[in-house]
Order: sequence, then C-alpha cells, then structure tokens
Amino acid sequence: MAKLHESARAAVLARFLRMPLTVRFVNRKVFTAGSGSKDEVVTNSRLILILAGEMTYSMEAKIFHLQAGTQFFVPAWIRRVWKVPPGKTCEIAWCEFDDDSVEDGETTCVRRTLTGGALIQEKKSHSDLSRLYQIFKDNGEPELAQLGMEAMLKAALGRFWTHATEETRSAPDVPPPYLHPAVKRALRHMERDYHQRDVLDSIYEQCELTPNYFRTCFKEGMKCSPQDYLQRLRLRHARHLIHSTQWQQKRIAIEVGYDDPLYFSRLYTRFWGHPPSAERALIERKRR
Repeated sequence: MAKLHESARAAVLARFLRMPLTVRFVNRKVFTAGSGSKDEVVTNSRLILILAGEMTYSMEAKIFHLQAGTQFFVPAWIRRVWKVPPGKTCEIAWCEFDDDSVEDGETTCVRRTLTGGALIQEKKSHSDLSRLYQIFKDNGEPELAQLGMEAMLKAALGRFWTHATEETRSAPDVPPPYLHPAVKRALRHMERDYHQRDVLDSIYEQCELTPNYFRTCFKEGMKCSPQDYLQRLRLRHARHLIHSTQWQQKRIAIEVGYDDPLYFSRLYTRFWGHPPSAERALIERKRR
C-alpha cells in the first residue's frame, strides 16, 4: 500500500471542493455475518468508515479485505460487491452523495487508517452529518440542511484525501462493462423514483431508445433486467423501513411501490428468504 502522490490527491480534492455535492443518504449500521450486496453498479459516490469488525469489498472484481478503523472511498459508477465474512460482524458509518463524476476505469482501493484523535473526529463528524440529514428528511429546513450537509461532507473529503493511500489487487483481465448513457440516466431515475408505479414507463419514454434496445443495453451493463433492478431497490428500501419505522406491512408495501401487500410479501420472501412479518418479529425479539 502506497501513499497517493500529492498532486493526484490535490487534483481529486480540488474537483470535489469545486463541484456541487448532493448528500443522498447517511447511515450507521451493524451488519451480521453473511450480510452483503449483490453484484451491482453504484450510481453515487460513498465515503465509508468501518467502526468495528471487518468486511471484504470488491471493486470491478478486485477484492480488498478491510478492518475496523479504515475509511475508504467508493467512486460513482463502479461495479462492487461487499460481504461480511462468516463468523464476523461489521459496523459501518457511511454517506452516499451525487457528484459530477464519470467512470474512469479506476479500481484501486483509496483509503486511510484512523486511530486515536483522528478516529474520534470522524465518528463525531458522521454523527453531526447524520443529525443534519435527519433534519433534512423531516423537512424542517431542507435548503439550509442540504447546504450544511454539503459543507460537512466537503470538510470530511478534505481530511480524507489529504492522507489517502491506495492498495491495488490483481483482477481477471476482463474490462468493466460499458454503461450506455441512457442506462446511467435510468439508474439515477430509478433510485430517485423507485416508489412511483409508472417509473419504468417514464424511463422508456425519456430514454430516446426503443424499449427493447434499452432493455438489451441495461442487461448488458447491469446483468439483470430493469424490472429486476427496480424490484431490488424497492425490497431493500422495504427492509430499511421495517427496521427504522413501526409502520404496518400494508403501508410499507405502498411506500415502496406495491399496492397489493400480499404480492409484496411474496416478493419480499423470495428476495430476503423470509416474510416481512418474520423480519419485524426478529427486530422485536432483539429489543426485549
């Protein structure tokens, strides 16, 4: 692992400081053994801090083993898979944000290791950002909250890129899949409006490609159909709502785009391996 050249770090940091950044999601969570993501392309950038435990993180088929105290950067439009190893747990704090980045083929793991005061500072920074994100979600002062989050994020990125290092891993000689511009726009559209019943129809109307050709381009780049990707977004958000709210199943189904709660329950069971009711029951047992 080597420290990135100062000019390279300065160039990346300057780009982030000059461009508008929009915070989309802030969270802190403990993941159990076996937790992880499917092979997917992320449409926004992420700054992630491992608070406890460990995880493996793959970027374009290059696998990195990351430990507690590691803060690392995941660029937008990269294909990634992550997983918590068997017998382990992992607690992470992270921020997802939109920027003007484009995929550039970069597959190194840019990171830094935090200890002592630096780790305490980043934990506090994330807590402050999380509180402001909650204000933004609650629509108290949305414009001011978004500006405040942008300022906090840029400060965190400044600290990160000042001390960033990189670690490379060998990977199969397979080029990253090409994402058609229409597919990239569709991914952003789906992540924003996944709960809308007609989101796919709206994408087909706006993508300037025939539906069949668009679906072909989408499957080549994402390794799944637009419908499958949309369903994945909805069911992941449904699980988040089960954990973060006391809403009934019917309300959660409607919130993520399904009018029929029974159909929603079947999809949820097929995707997560158990029904929504079992997920809620498990949460309640842990709270006792």
